[in-house]
Amino acid sequence: MKTRFSAIIALTVLLLTASCGKKGMFVLQGTVQDGTDTILVLGIDSRFEDADTIFCREGQFKWKFHPDTVTTLILVLPDGRYHPVFAEKNVESFITIPSDTGLFQVSGGYCNDSYQAFYLASQNDTAMEQAAARIDSFITRDPFSEVTPFLIYDQMVRKYHARESVIEPLIKRMSGNMQDAPYLISLKAEFEKPANNNLYFDSYAVKDSTGQKRQFIDIGGTSNSLLVCVWASWMGQAGLDARDTLEYFRQKYHDRFFNVIDLSVDVNIDMWKKAIENDTVRWPSYSDPTGWESRIVKNANLQTLPAFILFSGSKRLMYKTTSIKDLDIELDKTLTKPRLQTEQKKK
Repeated sequence: MKTRFSAIIALTVLLLTASCGKKGMFVLQGTVQDGTDTILVLGIDSRFEDADTIFCREGQFKWKFHPDTVTTLILVLPDGRYHPVFAEKNVESFITIPSDTGLFQVSGGYCNDSYQAFYLASQNDTAMEQAAARIDSFITRDPFSEVTPFLIYDQMVRKYHARESVIEPLIKRMSGNMQDAPYLISLKAEFEKPANNNLYFDSYAVKDSTGQKRQFIDIGGTSNSLLVCVWASWMGQAGLDARDTLEYFRQKYHDRFFNVIDLSVDVNIDMWKKAIENDTVRWPSYSDPTGWESRIVKNANLQTLPAFILFSGSKRLMYKTTSIKDLDIELDKTLTKPRLQTEQKKK
């Protein structure tokens, strides 16, 4: 009798433990239409700092996460497409990932449903002003929405490279609590300060096109400034165009102590290699396959890609920008003067 009673107690404890483990859980189930077998899960702020991987089996997957509060997640596919999912406690959501250029479908939970409505309605928007007006209307309807920080990140920062003068009025229309969302705090801090010129990347490592690890400090020479175009193949022609701009700078400043490289942050190495397989560029290409989690993206606080970063020979970050015009002005001002002039002064 005592043994039976003990067994009942043990079973009860086990059931209670199992139910507690499920409390507050977010569950995401998905259907993949294009044969994708892995999906990278990233966050946009400190609520989800570590990357995770979802493994698909026969076009289906189920993934669980225990959020402390509403957490914005980004599902990144191997071909570079991405879509947000908003993890809420005790919510089960569903996503259909289309092939090629089809539309994503997400449902389940207030945030996912409200974002999906915005996403579908904005498909024909073609200008920053349209996106800003749509986000403004979204905020008016719900100034407390946890979706808004992602809209600003995705539309204003990543897509249109909007300036502070466009973004700040949108943030101010949000509720006070939402203005203090982790991503928006970091974005506002970026508005307030220039690039960190005491940031060194001397212990950073990347890979060349053969897969060999290279120390960043050894690239370009320690006596030369180094211009790096940070890009990814998932950006399509925009990434390739930014990368090609390096030829303009290479030729214009050929007589300075200066080198150029490009650095891909593609999480899918094969996509990167395919993008550069017919290359005729005259500089080396490197890869850091950790995407938005890469050290150069996070430490340099890059909010959008493609971006250009100028390093000293000791690999101190000297300047960063997404503007080709501003970069040209900075290079002309910063780079060591022509070698010929330097040699004539020595004589």
